[in-house]
Amino acid sequence: MTRDLDVDRVLEDWLAQGPSRLPDRTIASVISQLDDIQPRKLARLPGSERMHRLLLTATGIAAAIAIVAVALPLFLGRSSVGGPPDGVSFTSERHGYTVVLPIGPDGWIREERSGTWELGDFIEANSPAGLDYFEDRNEDGSVALFAYLASQPIPETMSFEEWAAGHDAANAEAQPSFVQQGSFEGATVGGETARVGIHRGDYQGGFDAGGSWTTVQVLLEHGGRGYAIYFWPGPGPGSEVPLADLQAMATDWLSRFSFTN
Repeated sequence: MTRDLDVDRVLEDWLAQGPSRLPDRTIASVISQLDDIQPRKLARLPGSERMHRLLLTATGIAAAIAIVAVALPLFLGRSSVGGPPDGVSFTSERHGYTVVLPIGPDGWIREERSGTWELGDFIEANSPAGLDYFEDRNEDGSVALFAYLASQPIPETMSFEEWAAGHDAANAEAQPSFVQQGSFEGATVGGETARVGIHRGDYQGGFDAGGSWTTVQVLLEHGGRGYAIYFWPGPGPGSEVPLADLQAMATDWLSRFSFTN
């Protein structure tokens, strides 16, 4: 076996460890640049033909290294300029999810409440029933968004629709003033189909004039567990953000959510 073949094999083995195919646009760009290079004629010295082949091989290696150096970060999903988006990652082992939230003026606050959410129990932001509670605060310290999440096993004999209906019944019994607005909509959250609804009413028996409150409710199933995620506008009843803003904040939060199990 000749040395040329040995070099070719080393190059082939080295490239085999990385991506096996480059984008067509990258290949076309490199070829067009190589076409513009006029090769210099070499003097006819002893062994010049062999030297010419070695130079071409070396040029090919250099071009391959340059291509891989530029393309590899793209294949790995990273940019060579700048870094990953700003955000802080919250991971829950008990609920099996991760959410990467943007860094706000005062950051996000999360509390992992102890306890367990039992089937048929009503849950709200102050419940200790195994909730993960989030707050996003404004620069002045006021709350921009409240969010909380809980999950529980769905019995094998119960469908998701039956589980969701039971959750709705628990809410209606505990807070009869909260009424579903319009119809439920579908959404994809963490790769699962979710049921999204808007509820509005007077929380805990009523507020001062204009004190009704709106919440975005998200229910979904993953891995045999039912998940309930709620979003409430800050800073509170009577001074809440518009519904469209609340929906936008909830959508952004959910787009950063993924399951880990």
